[in-house]
Amino acid sequence: MKKIRENTLLLIKISAAVLVTVFCLTETDMVKTAVYDSVMKCLTVVIPSLYGMMILSGFLVKSGIIGRFPRILTKPGKAIFGMDGSIFPIFLFSLFAGYPVGAKMLSAEAEQGHVSRHDAELLSGVCFGAGPAFIFGCISSQLYGSHTAGRIILVSTIAANLLIALVLSFRLRRNAAPPLKKEKLNISADVLTESILSGGRSMADICIMIAAFSVLTAFLSSTGVLGYVAELISTLSGFSSETAEGLLYAFLDVTAVNKLPENNYKLLPAVCGLASFGGVCVIMQIAALASGKLSVRPLIFLRLTAAVISGFICRLIMPFMLSDETVAASELSFSLHQADSPVPSFLLIIMTVILFGEYEKLGKNE
Repeated sequence: MKKIRENTLLLIKISAAVLVTVFCLTETDMVKTAVYDSVMKCLTVVIPSLYGMMILSGFLVKSGIIGRFPRILTKPGKAIFGMDGSIFPIFLFSLFAGYPVGAKMLSAEAEQGHVSRHDAELLSGVCFGAGPAFIFGCISSQLYGSHTAGRIILVSTIAANLLIALVLSFRLRRNAAPPLKKEKLNISADVLTESILSGGRSMADICIMIAAFSVLTAFLSSTGVLGYVAELISTLSGFSSETAEGLLYAFLDVTAVNKLPENNYKLLPAVCGLASFGGVCVIMQIAALASGKLSVRPLIFLRLTAAVISGFICRLIMPFMLSDETVAASELSFSLHQADSPVPSFLLIIMTVILFGEYEKLGKNE
């Protein structure tokens, strides 16, 4: 029976690969458009939002700064959340740094033996946040043109993480943390250069994953799978088919929230849930960054739980935080977000590639 299941699963995988290949060969215009849109999204949204944090997170770990936080800051983490050593600073940092940053830092800590692999997998489910730059720049400004909506999303997602971290604390306290060696601080040009290069590699992994995922989404859309699921969601939820399809796209890729109707505050709890979950594409990005070092199964379960909790919290705080919000027609037509030029991100990529080359030459000369 087990062999039958394995063979069936293998057949499904092979069939899916063949179908996607045929799609790429026959629907070249659709594939080209999907990849182009994803590349522009990376240049105008993803890289500006994440690249700096990727470099900073790598530098904090490699230099040893993350393990030298004052005990007055780390003690509450141990007392309240059961987080040892450098984990509590990572938890706090990841709430504001952007989706993949927490998993990247935890993976580095696990490699250095500062946290067990099992605990790192659990913690990756709470060391996870969209970050203010993404929430305000790419979600609230596009959908609502309002900072208040962004604050509601930020509060809801952080509160969900804190609640889940409290529940996980009972498990973390039972697991003895590996003895933490007090490492020397190493704040040098070499460490900074390594952090920049590591950030560049991580951003490349993320952007490649986004481009690949856009092709898969286009395939599902062209075959009618997304439309069928959207109709099913519409029937069960009462949303219009267009809204249901927008929610489905955002579930797959949270950067696609612009497909949702604007200024619909009834959808705000759902938007909070989607921002808290991060989308299937973000999960795949984290899987790519972890490179098999960490399992994403606990992450998926915890993020789905966080999505439900953050949506519920949003429903609770909306009446209070929106009480002074005036929704006038003139305000609804105003948008705080404008498409940025991809030129700065493109130049940043070129400089990173040049830095890669120079760093390799320096290593060979030494």
